[in-house]
Amino acid sequence: MIRRWVRRLAVLQGLFALAMLTYLAAAAAGGLLSNGAPVPPPGEDTYRIGLFQGSLHTDLLIPVTPDVRARFAFVQDAGVPVLDPQAEWLVVGWGANSFFATVESVSDITASMIWRSATGDSSVLRLDVAGRIDDFSRITLLALTPDQFNALTDAILDSFAQVADGRYIPLPYPGFTPTDGFFAARDRFDMFRTCNVWVSGMLARADVRFGRWTPTNYAVRLAFWRFAPQN
Repeated sequence: MIRRWVRRLAVLQGLFALAMLTYLAAAAAGGLLSNGAPVPPPGEDTYRIGLFQGSLHTDLLIPVTPDVRARFAFVQDAGVPVLDPQAEWLVVGWGANSFFATVESVSDITASMIWRSATGDSSVLRLDVAGRIDDFSRITLLALTPDQFNALTDAILDSFAQVADGRYIPLPYPGFTPTDGFFAARDRFDMFRTCNVWVSGMLARADVRFGRWTPTNYAVRLAFWRFAPQN
């Protein structure tokens, strides 16, 4: 009996390992496949946006232009000081509700939280601001035309969930910095639609040439390596 269960456990472990390898291989392929966006003419790349990657998660860094400051002014009420004249970048990330609601450090991540996120969870947008950045060694920069930049901000705003009268929905989560804030978001998070897939989806909405499906940080890096020189 014990040997039978050991064999079954070994088979399950093997199937899980095979599934993970297949997932990671598909993620790499998705990062290298084009999303089909056109290549913009040279000389029109007026704006630079950033991709900031942690160990698992990618945030978008959007320059705080006067238009961005006005369109995102509502996040000020959630404690994100986008109206501060010293705010030069708006940091935007999308992710699983269970993660943003309870995690303050890596040690807070639990197996049940990972399972819930992988199998389906509601989503949250996290916003923060940054001042002047002199060192971009950990930030990937992408060049956008004015039309692409406007489409990107439209797509980000469209990611916010809204109540019937159009108001956005702030969430009282503890946060990671003194200046970040959280809002309910559209769509659900799962292992096939991760925070990194949201990033590539935003870029696709803005007609920025990038990877078709980027569920992992590595897929995002592959997409940048493959397509960023054309932007």
